[in-house]
Parts: sequence; structure tokens; C-alpha cells
Amino acid sequence: MPRPKQAKTTSRVKDHLTHDRRAYYKRVGLWGYAGVVMLVLVSMVYMLLSSTQEMDMDTPLISDDEIKAVLNASKGSVSVPIGNIEQLLPMKASEPAWRLHAANWRPGKLNHIAIVIDDLGLDEDMSKQLVMVKGPLTLAFLPYADDLPAQTKMLQQSGHELMVHLPMEPKNKNADPGPNALLSSVDYTEFERRLDWNLKRFDGFVGVNNHMGSLLTENPNLMVRVMVHLRRKGYLFLDSLTSPNSVGARAANATGVPYIERDIFLDNERNLAAILAQLEKTEKIARQRGYAIAIGHPYPETLKALQFWTAKLDKSTFNLVPISQLVAIKNAPETLAESLSR
Repeated sequence: MPRPKQAKTTSRVKDHLTHDRRAYYKRVGLWGYAGVVMLVLVSMVYMLLSSTQEMDMDTPLISDDEIKAVLNASKGSVSVPIGNIEQLLPMKASEPAWRLHAANWRPGKLNHIAIVIDDLGLDEDMSKQLVMVKGPLTLAFLPYADDLPAQTKMLQQSGHELMVHLPMEPKNKNADPGPNALLSSVDYTEFERRLDWNLKRFDGFVGVNNHMGSLLTENPNLMVRVMVHLRRKGYLFLDSLTSPNSVGARAANATGVPYIERDIFLDNERNLAAILAQLEKTEKIARQRGYAIAIGHPYPETLKALQFWTAKLDKSTFNLVPISQLVAIKNAPETLAESLSR
């Protein structure tokens, strides 16, 4: 049994240790709280600086909800407009590029067919051969090809219509869309620079269609960004539909860009019989719906099939028209009526 003095000493030691432990935990708590506060403040400053940088780059003021509206809009529905699009991009008083540079539109109530040839520009001899094909065809040029002003002017003067075959990111990592392609991995400034570069390689075109792009055309945010740019310039958009999940048409619908979608690929099989069979399918679609769009490529087999097909085309049933005429029928029938009555 301890003595009274020793017991008091032991009690004081315990009290001192307990007090020190409480003080230690209190200090730890205060430091932890201070750390959380500092972390919040640093995060707020970072967010503020980030938003300032975005505004300095003139990022389009499009909300997440508006992007979702693009994604959720059903095909063929009425427009799902972006709320502040008129403030961002007021309509120009002059005629838009898709009408200004259109090939001659053909009057009549026949079934309309548009033939688009992609991937042009790399083979200048093929461009020269297309001058001899009775059109109007719609010719989509890769913007990274050489000598584009001369090639495109020659074909435009022969009665064909021009488009930019805009390189976009594919899902296949081994497929190369070419230099200055629109990629989801680049930042805002670089994306805009590439878009500007692709649209300044030649003049006189009515709009764009996507080269590859099975990945990018599924991205609503980036496709709206593309459409904002096209609307500002007055261009139309033809969705090549390299992905069944493309939101291109819905993004165009939301931003007020005239648009249309491809029906048939002509030459996935590069032989004359297969291409002619695809052209027959194109005719069937046109009979049923009133118009059809087929996309081919600058292959010798495709060119031969087109020469044979156009020579035998029933002119009492079908009209071969440029893509702008179909866009006018689909998006602005009153514009088409006014133009054909002049």
C-alpha cells in the first residue's frame, strides 16, 4: 500500500500527461483545420485563374445543359437551339457561303440524287478526269493536299460543287486522319487553330463533311464547337456517318447550321458491279423519299461506274443535284423556291 505523499505525486504526473495529450490533439486538430482551409482557398484561386484563362481565349459561352440538349435531341426533331447563339453569332446580312458558292440548282419535282466524291486533292490527275464527268457532282477535298486553289477552281468552273473534307479523329488508333486533324486530345486554342487552318486552304466551297471522325463525331461538346465555327462562316455540314452514334446532325440542329446526312457508301467494295449495285440502292432511296446521298472515292472503278451510270440515268425520274440543293430542300424550302424562280 503506497504512502499518501507518493500517491499524490503519481496523481499529479497522470494529470500532467493527460493535459499534454489533450493539448497535443488540440494542436493537431487546429493544424488539420488550417490545412483544409488552405486547400479550399488554393482550389478556389486555381478555379478562378482557369476560368479567367478560358475567357481570355474567347471560349464559346455554351452551357453543359445546352450540350446535353444536343446529345438528347432526337434526329429529325425541331431545332434544339442553344440559348445565346444569336448573341454569340448574329446572322450576317449577306448571303451565307453555302448558297453563295452553290452550283446551279435544277428546277423540277423529280427525285434528287447527290453524288459526293471524298478524299480529293492528293491525286491531281483524278481531279482532271472529274472535269469530264457530267454533273453536278459534289467534290470534297482534303485540306492538306497541294495546289488546291488550282484544282478546285478548275472543277468549280466545270459545274461541280466544292466541299472541305474535314479531317477528324477516328476510333482506330492505327488510322491516320492527316495533319491538322481535329482531335479530342488538343486544347481549345490548338483545336481552333486547326479548324481555321482547314477552312482556309481554298475558296468557293459550300461546307464540310467529315474525313474519318468516328470518335470525334460522337463528342457533343467538340461537335458543337465545330458547328459554332461553321455557322459563323455560313457553311453547311454533311455528316458522312462514319459512326452510327454521330451527334453531328444534332449539333448542327442546335446551332442553326444547315445539315444533311449520307445514305450510301458506293465503293466499300472496289469493283464495278458492286458500285453499280450501290447506285441502284441510291435510286431506290430517292424514289421512296424524294432524295438520296451517296458518297464515293476517287478510285478508277468508281469513276468508270459513275460515267456508265450517269449516261443511263433516267432523266425523267431523277435529277443529279449538288449537295446544297438537298440541304435547301431539307432545311430551307422557301429559299430553294425563291432561288429556282429567279
